[in-house]
Amino acid sequence: METIFLEQWLHNIIRQKVKEDPEYRQFVGRESIDRLTRADIDRYHLFKLRKILAYAYHKSTFYRQLFDSNGIKVDDIKSLTDLANIPLTNPIDIAQHPYRFACVSLGDIARITTFTSSGTTGPQKRVFFTEGDLEVMTDFMAAGMKTVATEGDVVQIMLPSARPNDQADLLAKGARKMGGVPVISGITLSPEQQLRIIDQAHPAVLFGLVSPMYRITQETRHNHDLKGKGVKVVFVTSEYLSDSMRKQLQDTWNCDVHVHYGLTEMGLGVAVECHAHNGFHFNEADLLLEVVDPETGAVLADDEEGELVFTTLTREAMPLIRYRTHDISRLVSTPCECGAATLKKIANVTRRLEAIAKIGGEDEIYPAMFDELIFSIPEVIDYQMTLGKGEGRDTLHFRVEVTTESPHIGEAIRKLVSSHQLIRKNVAAKRLALPKVELVRQGTLRRLARAKKLIIDERQVNVDHP
Repeated sequence: METIFLEQWLHNIIRQKVKEDPEYRQFVGRESIDRLTRADIDRYHLFKLRKILAYAYHKSTFYRQLFDSNGIKVDDIKSLTDLANIPLTNPIDIAQHPYRFACVSLGDIARITTFTSSGTTGPQKRVFFTEGDLEVMTDFMAAGMKTVATEGDVVQIMLPSARPNDQADLLAKGARKMGGVPVISGITLSPEQQLRIIDQAHPAVLFGLVSPMYRITQETRHNHDLKGKGVKVVFVTSEYLSDSMRKQLQDTWNCDVHVHYGLTEMGLGVAVECHAHNGFHFNEADLLLEVVDPETGAVLADDEEGELVFTTLTREAMPLIRYRTHDISRLVSTPCECGAATLKKIANVTRRLEAIAKIGGEDEIYPAMFDELIFSIPEVIDYQMTLGKGEGRDTLHFRVEVTTESPHIGEAIRKLVSSHQLIRKNVAAKRLALPKVELVRQGTLRRLARAKKLIIDERQVNVDHP
């Protein structure tokens, strides 16, 4: 198995581009490329960027109006840094005007996805894909799966599955492309039913959403020998995975754990964690990434934390230029320990803008801030946070689902949460009451599909409805 297959995959795409495209050979001034450097990847990105900008301008009414109203000309984009001159595209833009982004006729659209982003409560968005787009998406899924699996491995897919070209079906196609054997078990089965499929299919890889995968593990580990199931890799997606959750999954299944970072707008597959387990290598064949200040939109330097902004480089149906993800992370400048010398890397994505709330009027909190503490308790399955107001102070209420209800567990969680620096600071300043912890029985907090944890903020409700 390659240490990081994505690097070899990207290099091969660029070499093939040089071989087959005379225009690209003229652009880079080379007839062939043997050993690629980071500069070669940057030149590939600039070539693809200029192409997609011209395509979007001529085909998309949204981008034609955006470019014209801001005096943007494709010929003025002579370097990757010039991309910053183009205004950002906001999620609300595609929610309100999806068809103004379309670059093909409706008859050429193979998949329409209507959704509300995980972890948000905003208006629904609609995204379009052609058959060619779907092929590109499954190519990356195959490359990402090759990072953790080998030819002949059975991949059990625990993702929403209801129709052709949905999330599970596309991943299955990607698994087949890399020589794997996909088995779709979906997300509606009970933990016991999922285990029966594992016993029948003998998967080397389990691919699923973080919360359902963790729930299956927690609800079955006392009654089943999960270590003996032969699983080599648990591959999870859609949420932040704390170190304490990762350790529980590793120890219980006796296998490696990898994380995938994806966005529907970017074609589901975006980035995968390599064997260094400290960030993501993203799909640089099809995506260009910037990190910007979420308030000003200014482009930030490597290692500065900000909002991830993507530009699609190969999309036919609905290219997105400088699309704001609302996910907060950073580009890592130091070389990755996996040995991928020419790939960029995104640090772990711990939060998105919609999931952030403030306590005491100034300090930001978000669900992943407490994951490490709460999931360090082996009996925890999931938890929910609610912010309120009482006696002039903010209140914080944790409902924690556990495998075994015990006052000792509740008290241990309360102490852990109260020990967090921001909690201690605000309690001491009398801006926050001591957090309350309520244990709830197994199954109470079961979440649907890809729903992520949100902080339920009842303070605004209390203001509007006294």
